[in-house]
Amino acid sequence: MSKAKVFKRAQMQLKPAVTPTGTTSIARVIDRSISEHMGGGIEYLENTTIDWTVTYDEILFILEGPLTIAFDDGQHECNTGDIVWLPSGTHLKYIAKGRAAYFYALYPVDWAARQGTVEP
Repeated sequence: MSKAKVFKRAQMQLKPAVTPTGTTSIARVIDRSISEHMGGGIEYLENTTIDWTVTYDEILFILEGPLTIAFDDGQHECNTGDIVWLPSGTHLKYIAKGRAAYFYALYPVDWAARQGTVEP
C-alpha cells in the first residue's frame, strides 16, 4: 500500500498524448506505481478537437476553460469549476478553441493494459 502524498504543480511533467484526432499535454500523476485502483492527473488542450470513447469511469474538474464537450445529445460548454461525469462507454469530443485544462480521476488505473493497448 502506498502512503499519502502531495504533488506540487511545479514538479508535474507534462508529456504529449497523441491520439488519432489530436494531441494534448498530460501529466499522469497518479498511476499504477502509486495506486492499484485509481488514476489521476491534469491534461491541457489547445486549439484541438479530440474524438474519444471513454473505456473507464472518469471525473473531470475543469481548471481552465472554456472547453466544449460534445456528447450524442449535444454540446456542453464547460468552464472553470465545472465537473463532468463520464461513465465507461461514453463517446465524446473534447473541443478546445483556445487553451483549456482539467484535472481527471479515473478507474481503473490500468484500463489500457486490461484492453491490450497503451495510453496515448
